[in-house]
Amino acid sequence: MSTELMSQIFMLFGLMAIGYLCGKTRIMDETANAKFSGFLLKVSLPATILSSAISQSSMDLGLVRHVTLTAIGVFILLPIVSKILGKLFHLNATYELMLNYSNLGFMGLPIISSVYGEESSFFVAIFMMIFNIHIFTYGIINLQGKPDNLIVMLKKLCTPGIISALLAFVIVLLHLAIPAPVAKLAGSLGSVTIPLAMIIIGSQLAYVQFREVLTKPSLYFMSLLKLVVYPVIVYLALRLVIGPGMVTEISTILMGLPVAANVTMICSEYDGDVALAAQGTCVSTLFSLLTIPIMLSVI
Repeated sequence: MSTELMSQIFMLFGLMAIGYLCGKTRIMDETANAKFSGFLLKVSLPATILSSAISQSSMDLGLVRHVTLTAIGVFILLPIVSKILGKLFHLNATYELMLNYSNLGFMGLPIISSVYGEESSFFVAIFMMIFNIHIFTYGIINLQGKPDNLIVMLKKLCTPGIISALLAFVIVLLHLAIPAPVAKLAGSLGSVTIPLAMIIIGSQLAYVQFREVLTKPSLYFMSLLKLVVYPVIVYLALRLVIGPGMVTEISTILMGLPVAANVTMICSEYDGDVALAAQGTCVSTLFSLLTIPIMLSVI
């Protein structure tokens, strides 16, 4: 593992450790976590996406198409794999959701940006857009069948993350020149995303009842699949289809991240197992402290 990569990993998990200490000492409580999470998802994360697009406004359109098609392909592959494994190991729909959806916003963006540079944020933004469309369509249908109200489901897609990703597409596709003050403002807002995201994750772990979540063997098995087996499947599939390269590497890392917090939200609204989803997010996040550095060093 290179010295630079070790430094980035230390920085990311050091921030998480600081967040954990802030949670334990009540510098950050659950209310603060919720407020900061809202700021991250609605303000700083969209700003990061836009800032990345502005800096990459001259990006090759072929590369944008390549990343978009890769993201679509990955989110077609994952549910198929989850359905097969679900039948083999008798996993319910909530487990399938946990396997399908990774923590792209809170962990994917900081990790990819730290390792591959800020310009790679736009790649993550594309994955996040496909992720949101997928979870609010297929994810809901997988839990409860065909939704009763398609309009409500479509409204849930109108999030700051998706809107900023669409704007980012427009900026890159049309090679728009954004005024310098606007670009600087987006960059300044986006600069807080990485440290804030990792601190929030650490603080949230401080409020977890570990005795309760660490006594379910099925969660260990799910975490093994999510953090080890799935990234291997994605890597091998993409090596076969598109070959080696940064897009294959970034896709693999994103699919090897812990369960997305969005899964708990979807389960809460659409009759999934809310407690199981929250526990799965916690356990997979804990194990990712070990698997992510190993995955980064291998890739």
